[in-house]
Amino acid sequence: MCIEVRADDGTRILLDMGMPLAQPDGSDWPWGTPHRPTRELVAENVLRQIPGLYADDEPGVAAIILTHAHLDHYGLVHHAHPSIPVYGSRGTVALMGVAPIFLPEAGTIADLRELPADGPLRVGPFSITAIPVDHSAPDSRALLVEADGQRLFYSGDLRAHGRTGYHFDALLRDTRLRDLDAMLLEGTTIGQPAGTHGFPCETDVEEGLVALATERPDSLLAVAASGQNLDRLVSCYRAAVRTGREMVIDPYQAYVLRELAMLSDNIPQFTWEHVRVKFVRSHVTQLIANGRWELAREMAREAKVSTAQLAAEPARFLAVVRSNAPTLRVLDALPDPSNSAVVWSMWGGYWDKDIHLRPWCEKRSVEPLSIHSGGHAHPRDLQRLITALNPRELKWVHTEANGTEAAH
Repeated sequence: MCIEVRADDGTRILLDMGMPLAQPDGSDWPWGTPHRPTRELVAENVLRQIPGLYADDEPGVAAIILTHAHLDHYGLVHHAHPSIPVYGSRGTVALMGVAPIFLPEAGTIADLRELPADGPLRVGPFSITAIPVDHSAPDSRALLVEADGQRLFYSGDLRAHGRTGYHFDALLRDTRLRDLDAMLLEGTTIGQPAGTHGFPCETDVEEGLVALATERPDSLLAVAASGQNLDRLVSCYRAAVRTGREMVIDPYQAYVLRELAMLSDNIPQFTWEHVRVKFVRSHVTQLIANGRWELAREMAREAKVSTAQLAAEPARFLAVVRSNAPTLRVLDALPDPSNSAVVWSMWGGYWDKDIHLRPWCEKRSVEPLSIHSGGHAHPRDLQRLITALNPRELKWVHTEANGTEAAH
């Protein structure tokens, strides 16, 4: 996702600068594609031909404003000229600071700034107001862009059914969003079969995990979920507490939660009761390499759990895992690996491409369960937003459909 907006005086800004999710033929990009040389990516049309954007050109873009910290919205921004300021919400900036610690190859941004919390950002003739929205990326924003008497609303990615769904209701009532000249609205779910994006709401995810833990009292619950999906981590924590279990996270997830703690007092931390940390060697190596040895030691003192402990009392834990070799080693160490309750708590399309947990489940005759709720608004909610804001012009973005299903 990358949207260029130009004012009458020639000032240009970009709204997001993301990495395309898939190649034109639908296949995955080769590993490391976002970090290849800029001009190679421009030549292959991964990066767009935008004058004044890249480091080998005279800077001609006044600012880049990010809606949230998902790769398809920020994953190519490190290719921008280092003198171009990049703005994001407090949570977005925090998450973008996590990646270089655990992924040494991740690109860095020379001038990363927080969006104003108490008013619009002024960039030349532009006034950009960042408005909180509910999404699976923490602290996401929609953007109201005003210049030259024109008013543009860009939704970014949003939904109405997460733990901050009240932000969506606030959008419907927001008087600043009346009399819009244009709206760029995400339509990820348009034209997709019902149920494609999982449970109707995040509360249902929590209830589904509670029900599973109750039905499988002797099993380890292994929940494969994004380490940056704050809502999902909260759901896992709440389900663990409600069923007398402890939530197990890795150092990366513990670090993400620590960096986002300023957003809410309800974000679980590794220092809390019912939270344990299963160490991964590569994570510890990166923490030490980035000057966070004392933090790693604190995680160990406060919450460390070993593979042996997980194997000895599997029913005591709800582990938030990633699909990788360290997870499989833990599962194989259990007294009866086939008794594991494996939950895929991400979009189903990722399961189809999975190369770790999926083969493991097939080999062990473990039937995985899907307990997930998507990060994008349902068509009925998109229609509610269109009706409430009633823009003079509507353009669909972030969708493979034309949006007519929602427009009607």
